[in-house]
Amino acid sequence: MKILSRMIAVGAMFGLAACGTWHAESYLSEEISGNDFNACLAREYQDRATSEAYVDCNWVDTARIVERGRAAASGQTVMPFDPANHAVLPEALGELQEARALLMDALDNGGRDGDRACQCAKAQRYYDGWVEQASDNDLGVDGSFFGGVGGPVQPGRVEAEKAAFYEALAECGDRVGPWTIYFGFNKSNLTAAAQSVVDEIANTVGSRSVSVIGHTDTSGSSAYNSGLGQRRANSVSSALQARGAGVSSSATSGESSLAVSTGDGVREPLNRRAVVSVD
Repeated sequence: MKILSRMIAVGAMFGLAACGTWHAESYLSEEISGNDFNACLAREYQDRATSEAYVDCNWVDTARIVERGRAAASGQTVMPFDPANHAVLPEALGELQEARALLMDALDNGGRDGDRACQCAKAQRYYDGWVEQASDNDLGVDGSFFGGVGGPVQPGRVEAEKAAFYEALAECGDRVGPWTIYFGFNKSNLTAAAQSVVDEIANTVGSRSVSVIGHTDTSGSSAYNSGLGQRRANSVSSALQARGAGVSSSATSGESSLAVSTGDGVREPLNRRAVVSVD
């Protein structure tokens, strides 16, 4: 009875959103033609909304994405999500705002025009997805607020959207990066996967210089992690320089700037990294 009552309550609260989603099925199957920015963005949102509706069964996000796709298809200017208007975790807000600034810079400097339009539309689609995944706690940290759909924020999904965004952004504008290179526990040597990222960076940045910052998780003392972060930064810097890339600085943040917030003494793979940014 309690479960049924909760389902009725949820249905009452989100009935309009659900009806909006079903009403939007015509949009999900609509043929959208054209290669201008708005047409590409409408198709990107259509693809994302289809996944939200039929894979994740998240009707709230589906309705929201469909609304943006329809606006783009009608010729309206649809701006990337502003993370300050979404329930992102406080520790994620700064990085999202910096990424949005990069995207806006690319869009405002010809990204909506010419042969970069569809790549920039893809970058906006994945940026919005990054914000969406980073704000999943708005539906309850245990997913109970909306019938099991929603939170908590899943770091793996956040990282996947983030990586897809930066990959698309590299094709969208002249400003590229940052790149993240991951390390094993208590390691500073480059894996084969890490070396492939180094190769990508060297091929992309050309004559521009980069800065490298090494990071760790919270396992171990703060002093030890500061040194480990520096060794990771130095390892990446050396590999980049061997490929002919210019490195302006190689520094450490140790455990002071976590990608995933944890308590002390926690082994978190996503925190064991070096970040490379174009100067």
